[in-house]
Amino acid sequence: MKNTILLVTNFYYQAKGREYFREDIELSDFLRKHFKVCISHIDDLEKILPAVDAVLLRNTGPQSSHRQALKILRQKNNIPFSNDLLGKGDINGKHHLRELYLSGYPVIPTFFSVEELQTFGPCDQYFLKPVDGADSRGVQILTHQELFAKKPSHLVIQPLISFQYEVSFYFVDDQFHYALYAPDPEKRWELMPYIPTQEDVDFACKFIRWNTCKFGIQRVDGCRLPDGRLLLMELEDYNPFLSLSLLKKEVKERFLESLCTSLSRVISCR
Repeated sequence: MKNTILLVTNFYYQAKGREYFREDIELSDFLRKHFKVCISHIDDLEKILPAVDAVLLRNTGPQSSHRQALKILRQKNNIPFSNDLLGKGDINGKHHLRELYLSGYPVIPTFFSVEELQTFGPCDQYFLKPVDGADSRGVQILTHQELFAKKPSHLVIQPLISFQYEVSFYFVDDQFHYALYAPDPEKRWELMPYIPTQEDVDFACKFIRWNTCKFGIQRVDGCRLPDGRLLLMELEDYNPFLSLSLLKKEVKERFLESLCTSLSRVISCR
């Protein structure tokens, strides 16, 4: 008897450079090899939860679009979730960037107010983004003068730094599987396979070890500085896009099989 997985997604969510619905259609098809699969929008979960063995949270969009639904999910202790909602990364917004920066991890300097910036020193430009945003929605670039004139609140504030490229590392539970990068910083949605060094993987693993997400998919997003160092941009432990269409068949199948194994483990631990 196959266990039943509820795949939570939003087939109508639109994001620049990404077709979320295609990824989740492919994912649902693969999951059916191992599980019975139901599909639901996050706002309809409460009606379906009693009939499933586990919930796989995928491309639901930014948390700002469903705060109340996520709040309700966190109160459900009898249903296993993947990701497991216990992480300290983007599942709780961008607060992890500030915490990691203050703890000395290799992260882009992160602040939540112009007053905090006084300890960092002036920059020509700053990058601002919503605390609970995603997919570059609501981002701003302000000059030093504009920033201190507006004094924005409830936004992440970071110095706008130059870098060679962005690179992402993809994990299931604590196991690294593959990496992708955007060789042109002006075309950050045009990704290509990336062969990481052991040092690169060690960089990503620092944040996986720091996190408290026990089950599920995590994506560590970094940027390569001109001097070769990597700095963290995001620790995605809520519903990271996987770019499955860019992967070689064997890489994709190994990743998805690992996800199915993780889901079976989640169910066995309930």
